[in-house]
Amino acid sequence: MFVGICILTYYFPEVENLKAKRSRLNSIKDVLKRKYNISIAEVDYENLWQRTVLGISMVSNDKKFIDKNFSKIISDVEKLPYGYLNDIFIDFLSIGEKY
Repeated sequence: MFVGICILTYYFPEVENLKAKRSRLNSIKDVLKRKYNISIAEVDYENLWQRTVLGISMVSNDKKFIDKNFSKIISDVEKLPYGYLNDIFIDFLSIGEKY
């Protein structure tokens, strides 16, 4: 079994308060959860208006499947009109004797 972890640092240049940031952030999280069946949460910069760090995780028995989906997720996030990605980090954890 593999656990994939993807950390995205995202910048919202036009956001002027936390309420607007959270509204856009909830929209992003809802769309990605529905489309990719992932776990996603804001893991840093919760109280800053224009920045966020999203932690995304996915579990599968196929590492390539996770990697492919992370690539699609990153592509989708880059296409969003709210802002842009500053940083991307991806890592995998292998669990079990077989692997």
